[in-house]
Amino acid sequence: MFHHEIPVVRDLRTSWEGTIWVRRGGDEPDSDGPIDLLTADGRYLGSFFQDAADLPSAFGPDGLVAFVERDGLDVPSVVVKRLPPGVR
Repeated sequence: MFHHEIPVVRDLRTSWEGTIWVRRGGDEPDSDGPIDLLTADGRYLGSFFQDAADLPSAFGPDGLVAFVERDGLDVPSVVVKRLPPGVR
């Protein structure tokens, strides 16, 4: 038996500046869709397509974000990037 409801929101994160990152579900029940960015008051800033970006693992000051990436041997490494002002 399957549930007749499938959640649209798969994950939420919030940056230091208050930007809300929302990972939506994809076309298939277990797939990930795009990431939407919203301001704290709900204004839509834009979306990252499914394959264009991942949700950051951590947010830091001044637009810094950290991602945990795995190489071909499944060894994790932390990659730190700085977001442009429009998506912080």
